[in-house]
Amino acid sequence: MIITSIPRVGAAGIVILCAVVSAEHAAAGGFYLSQQSVSQVGRGGAGGAVIGGDASVIYSNPAALTTLARPEISLGGSVLMPRVDFEDSGSTAATPGSGGAPAAVGGGDGGNPYDPTFVPNFYLAYPVPGDQLWLGVGVSAPFGIGVKFPKGWFGRYDAIRSELTTVDIAPSLAVKINKYVSVGGGVDIQYAEAYQTAAVPNPFAPGGPSVASDGRSRLEGEDWSVGFNAGILITPVPSTRIGLHYRSGITQDLDGENTISGLTGPLAGGNGRFSAQAALDLPDIATVAASHAFTPELTLFSEFQWFNWSRYKEIRGEFADGRADVVLPQNYRDSIAAVLGAEYAVSNDLTVRCGFRYETTPTRDNYRTTTVPDADNYSLGAGLTYTLFENLKLDVAVFGTLWEDTEIDRTDTFFAGTPAETSTTVKARAESRSITAALGLRYLF
Repeated sequence: MIITSIPRVGAAGIVILCAVVSAEHAAAGGFYLSQQSVSQVGRGGAGGAVIGGDASVIYSNPAALTTLARPEISLGGSVLMPRVDFEDSGSTAATPGSGGAPAAVGGGDGGNPYDPTFVPNFYLAYPVPGDQLWLGVGVSAPFGIGVKFPKGWFGRYDAIRSELTTVDIAPSLAVKINKYVSVGGGVDIQYAEAYQTAAVPNPFAPGGPSVASDGRSRLEGEDWSVGFNAGILITPVPSTRIGLHYRSGITQDLDGENTISGLTGPLAGGNGRFSAQAALDLPDIATVAASHAFTPELTLFSEFQWFNWSRYKEIRGEFADGRADVVLPQNYRDSIAAVLGAEYAVSNDLTVRCGFRYETTPTRDNYRTTTVPDADNYSLGAGLTYTLFENLKLDVAVFGTLWEDTEIDRTDTFFAGTPAETSTTVKARAESRSITAALGLRYLF
């Protein structure tokens, strides 16, 4: 890819491959998070579009609010504990200082760039008297990435630190048309805040750039934007449900600053703080799900999701001072996820659940970054709900994800078309896995 202005806007672009409430490389394709409630974590990151039963359906399919008989508050959270091990496969930089020949960039392997991170969620549901209308509101964090590498690691020209924080506030309603069909929808009011730092190579360092000669790029940006979601719940017979749900894509126009420091010699004029803007195109998500109660105790369910990640073609940084745009191709492709799971009512007070999830990656080998070292992945979730008191329920869940081994082979060009033109190539292999532990309480009025 070509970076056309002297300051470079990071390997994830002006900002965006970063983390939610810092949600790291935790359990889904790209930087989408499937763990939006504790019960959903226990089902393998799915099931809410059709299972119903708690207020978190506001996120997965608001039409399923009609399965709730009483007002409910749900408060929960997940602790994400991902781990990625990178191995340098020959990362290089070709600079005037190296005579134009690729030279090893040096540096350590970065260690595990993720710290355990808490991601909360909140849902409130209210059945309006009359058994036809339900109201609700949800607060969740559906997208994010969060990494922090040592300043001297081999992938420093791709990223040193990246964070994207998203908060989605969703006022919702559902209507029971008749005993067979319910519909629901909501408005998604979404806030996004992003931060990223990366090293900038010194083109004139003898023999090639080094940690000591590097400059630094820091990016910050934020925006509010609006989308919507809508769903339908069909109950052809009391034991069978079919759920359909659509969540619109959202474009975040992130306004912020790009700060460049540490450039020396003829490039010193590139140091400074610059106003910048970039658009982040988040995907549409379509869900089809079905469940069947084989006995009063045992319910099996399946779910299929399609993610319109092909919207995410590039990150284009635009600068207020008229400098040339910075264009960073991402070229994501559409991805899918499929889940099979079960719930079993052991007693009136205890329900257990589990689910297996398979998801394809939207990333491509030549565009994949160290901030999103994604690959096809497999997840297994398990959890339970226990009635502590008549009005208070406890949800507990655990969720494990294993990614296929990932190859990264990404080239960026700095100072293109100038005597300082420099290209850096990050070549690496990544092994990833993650554990999520979730805990929540639900109060029924």
